[in-house]
Amino acid sequence: MQRLGILGGTFDPPHIGHLILAQYTMESLNLDHVLFVPVGDHPHKEITRTSPEQRLTMLRLAIADNTAFSISEVDLRRPGPHYSADTVQIIQQQYPHASLHFVMGGDNLRALPTWTRRRICMPVVGWR
Repeated sequence: MQRLGILGGTFDPPHIGHLILAQYTMESLNLDHVLFVPVGDHPHKEITRTSPEQRLTMLRLAIADNTAFSISEVDLRRPGPHYSADTVQIIQQQYPHASLHFVMGGDNLRALPTWTRRRICMPVVGWR
């Protein structure tokens, strides 16, 4: 069974901290792959400085050298605010035989109590 990390965020801009978090989590949890999921309309952030297309381009460049990293555009292509519960359900459908592990930085961890439907994600994924 593939072990898949899910790292969502605005990535505005993507930076070395995102890459270190992904690599560290992959090694620590013996993940096979980390899926970066840039969000189009973040429900917990008021504004992004760059367009979704610009952030996607920057993220592609940032992860280009690591074959264990890839990008899902699932949240960039859906209208409206994107909640992790919905994203996880979509990714679970796309990777039905994978063991999913939700990866987040400290900024999102602090905001976790305010997340909509966060309890839906908990039984589906491992939280890291």
